[in-house]
Amino acid sequence: MLSACSSIPEVQLAAAVIQRALEDAMTPDDRLARPRAISTKAGKHQTFTAGLKPRDRDEAVRFLIDPAPGWAESREAWCDHAGVDPSIIRRYALRHIPASAFPRDLLRLRPMTVITGGQTAAPPAPSVPNTEAA
Repeated sequence: MLSACSSIPEVQLAAAVIQRALEDAMTPDDRLARPRAISTKAGKHQTFTAGLKPRDRDEAVRFLIDPAPGWAESREAWCDHAGVDPSIIRRYALRHIPASAFPRDLLRLRPMTVITGGQTAAPPAPSVPNTEAA
């Protein structure tokens, strides 16, 4: 998903933030952390199993697709720093984030999947500056 571009640390950071949001947003339900209670000497304690917390996935999805001013401005700022078009990132996210990851209030944004010839055509991943510069 990442392409060779600039080795400027700020660009690398911005690209990494976007890449991480995409990875978190596409985390399958079965890899999400689950809440659990453990008993300690001080009493019951709420903790989570290993994995991404559902709230973190929800925030990644909102960062990538939510049209609300706060989320859109944040997405645009990070994309601007990374040198990518925020609309390309948003369209990619809308097509690739599983429906189960969408917050209820954003499900209306999910495009219908069009199947032609028994297959769906996925667009290529957006080009984000390389965060692994030599």
